[in-house]
Amino acid sequence: MLKNFSSIVWGLSLLSVFAAGSGALGAEGAPQKRFVVYFTNWSGYSAVHQKFEVGKIPWDKVTHINHAFMTVGKDFRLAYTDDWADTKMQFNGLSGHLANYEYYKKKYPDVKVLISVGGWTRGENFHAMAATETGRETFARSCLDFLKRHPYIDGVDIDWEYPGVDRDRDPRDENDRGCPGGPEGGHDFTLLLKTLRETFDGNGMAEKLLTIAAPAGYDKIALLETGEFIRYIDFMNVMTYDFHNGGNVTNHHAALYSNPDDPSETEPVDVKNRYNCDAIIKYLTGECGIPGAKINLGVPYYSHGWKGVKEGSGTDGLFAAADGPSTGSWDNPKAPGGVQPYFKLRELEKAKGYQKYRDECARVPWLYSPQKGEMYTYDDEISIAEKCDYVNANGLGGVMVWEIDGDDKQFTLTNTIYRKLFQ
Repeated sequence: MLKNFSSIVWGLSLLSVFAAGSGALGAEGAPQKRFVVYFTNWSGYSAVHQKFEVGKIPWDKVTHINHAFMTVGKDFRLAYTDDWADTKMQFNGLSGHLANYEYYKKKYPDVKVLISVGGWTRGENFHAMAATETGRETFARSCLDFLKRHPYIDGVDIDWEYPGVDRDRDPRDENDRGCPGGPEGGHDFTLLLKTLRETFDGNGMAEKLLTIAAPAGYDKIALLETGEFIRYIDFMNVMTYDFHNGGNVTNHHAALYSNPDDPSETEPVDVKNRYNCDAIIKYLTGECGIPGAKINLGVPYYSHGWKGVKEGSGTDGLFAAADGPSTGSWDNPKAPGGVQPYFKLRELEKAKGYQKYRDECARVPWLYSPQKGEMYTYDDEISIAEKCDYVNANGLGGVMVWEIDGDDKQFTLTNTIYRKLFQ
């Protein structure tokens, strides 16, 4: 998941939060599709607008909330990344995010809350932990102990980025610790999920969910044992975004389909044709044999951007030469990647000098300012509605969002997904 913008959005009053206690349910009283949102434990720190907290999640619209993030400690046990925010910081008169989950779960018992482990910046111990039976059992037992202490938590989501890949830390990101690994990581990933599932099932917790955040690059999925690990998980959230987030040529970061004019390479990795939502879903359900009902399509509530975009190259700033990724986000002038939450992009859509365009092939929008030499790629309510239609038409399990607090104060994107999936 894109891992680091401390975005904030405004949320619902307690009156509206309590208006519908059953969550997003179908006519038969059970969710017809899944609507999974990630909530980040750093969201409560932002001083801009209102601090976003658990109570501001639109509980009546979603089916699952993934709490991001916990991590694997050096001792291979489940560990907090921020125990102050999760257990002590005051929200709604309660201590920490976890106490708030417990409170709101009583109002919305059908909404499932999971702890998500890892993320882009905190996966440094996954490889070493999963490499041995002792390490896997230590971690699984610690997850079991956590679930026993917090019975309102409905499961565990594993966000290892990525098994089988040896990734150095990003020097542009002070929070990133990298994710060391090797080719054996794909098999170790299967063994880890097997150990977690068997630990839960063997200790009276067979009802607890086990899910993963899966890569969207087919080259990374090829490192995994898809036919094996899928039997141990309830579903997978595919991170169908961040396809393009750097380099010196602008492009879409969450295209639904490929564009034949895309100048990206086809060798050794076919980025041009296979780095898009449709291609990866077809790969997962086809070659990998994963049932569509176990797949949630990921959608971003944020952008990627470029600076120094050369006027006259590409088409209106798309597929254009650039100096590289933009520097700065809405609340951090040093952050890499031109990451702007949707509510900020709504402001840029109306700002002087910016023009909004839409790729009729890729089915996603972008913003371009020739005067500033800036281009931003993102999803809006139109492209997200089309992605929901894609989910419904292809029998997928639902939609996953990174991250809920990027939406605008009207929850435009969230309401769009809700309408498309449940109404």
